[in-house]
Amino acid sequence: MLLVSHDDFFERLYARVAMEGDRIDGCVGLFAEREIRKRLGVPNRLFKEPRRKSRRRATGSSTQKVFQKRTVRPEYGSEALVGNVITQLCRANPSKFVSHPGPDLIRTRNVRALFIVTDLIGSGTRVRSYLDSAWRVASVRSWHSYRLIDLHVVAYAATDRGKGAAERHKVQPQVSFEAICPTIETAFDGRVASAIPQLCVKYDPVFGDAKNSVGFDGSGALIAFAHGCPNNAPRLLHRAGKSWKPLFPARVTASSRTVFSDDRDDDTLRSRLQKLKETRLTRGGWLSRSTKEGRWMMLFLASLRRGPRFDEALARKTGLTISEVRQMATRATEWGWLDSKRHLTDEGLSQLVKARIWRPAPRKLLEENTNFYYPKSLRAP
Repeated sequence: MLLVSHDDFFERLYARVAMEGDRIDGCVGLFAEREIRKRLGVPNRLFKEPRRKSRRRATGSSTQKVFQKRTVRPEYGSEALVGNVITQLCRANPSKFVSHPGPDLIRTRNVRALFIVTDLIGSGTRVRSYLDSAWRVASVRSWHSYRLIDLHVVAYAATDRGKGAAERHKVQPQVSFEAICPTIETAFDGRVASAIPQLCVKYDPVFGDAKNSVGFDGSGALIAFAHGCPNNAPRLLHRAGKSWKPLFPARVTASSRTVFSDDRDDDTLRSRLQKLKETRLTRGGWLSRSTKEGRWMMLFLASLRRGPRFDEALARKTGLTISEVRQMATRATEWGWLDSKRHLTDEGLSQLVKARIWRPAPRKLLEENTNFYYPKSLRAP
């Protein structure tokens, strides 16, 4: 599983939103993805607008940042932490970002893009609901048709299925994220991949719901944040049964939060090299002598031996984030190890060859001399 610490979540999501915002020529409105109220299965409009058929001009200065689904025992989900990231961004750069603007503020600030910010795009259901809520507003459709406003979805992590579901929405938003979320289908191969769902059904606390046993809508996301485990993860991880104790009871990760740190140890590196069929690299002595950055650069070079070579594929093979993949590609290109199409050069291949055959030189111990010296005669001082 991908375990995301609080600091890593905040810093990387903050940097991702800031980087995507720099690409927009104008002000950016930030919205924390949240549950949208529905009526007869249809999400309510994101902004208020008159009911008359003609001149349905949306009005209002701002939108609700956090929606409390419960009124008796109100609870806040990941949208509260995402809202904190948005607040920090708006305070650091008030001329660029505006938090949850309404139609009036969008017009006065000349907002040119709306960012829907979230922690995870799992099945894509909730982000599509939020996009539906925005698209139901006539003013938003008008701004989008005149190319005055673009819609974006920015997340910390996303599954392949969730990313595709978001991109297929009628709005056709630009989807960007920092990390690839592993799933049961992508993290396991062969028989194991088919056996894991059967295991989830066998120990599922809810009887007769095979599809959702591996996660909401069958997403099977293998990720947990320091602020909680999403419902896209297999249900046996966060719901208790008669004879089953979950790892994250009630989706709370407080008891295991201390291990939510960087898991990039040598064992993880070796397992990923094994998946890349680099058995000789796992046995090389370079692991004990190279730096942390050097070890992961070698994994990055090994992942480039075979395609595909785009950012998401490399991040999935190496376990690195999208930003780290781009940084390593830039460094390797500057050092002459990659060409413009991300193919290994002769110098890049030689780095892998040296790592496969390198062995530390044996240390020679001094021979032990049993003939001890001692004086045989004494001289006057």
